[in-house]
Amino acid sequence: MQYLNKVMLLGHLASDPESKKTENNHTLTKFSVATNKSFTNQNGEKEDRAQFHRIVAWRGLGDICAKHLTKGSLVLVEGELTYRNYEDKEGKSHFITEINASKVIFLKIKKNEIEMTSAEAE
Repeated sequence: MQYLNKVMLLGHLASDPESKKTENNHTLTKFSVATNKSFTNQNGEKEDRAQFHRIVAWRGLGDICAKHLTKGSLVLVEGELTYRNYEDKEGKSHFITEINASKVIFLKIKKNEIEMTSAEAE
């Protein structure tokens, strides 16, 4: 039996990407994508609620994201949902949910037109 772990998000970067090199000299780029959910509250008023998603992009894809993305960029991210734990300097344990990006499509919306540029993991 095959299983599927695939996430697709369309949203704007909430901040500029942060990039660093690992001990093996691989690029690791992290950024947050904001998506909005619209709903009608109990008073009948329309509200938007933002969700923020942590994205990680490795190696060549990480290099491309670090070079071309900035806060506010509109992107379509495709990847795998991952979970991890880590312990901070004070010994406190943290649980992280993030999307390990396999493809990032850079979208530019102009009047009545959408331009796309795609980048994929190696």
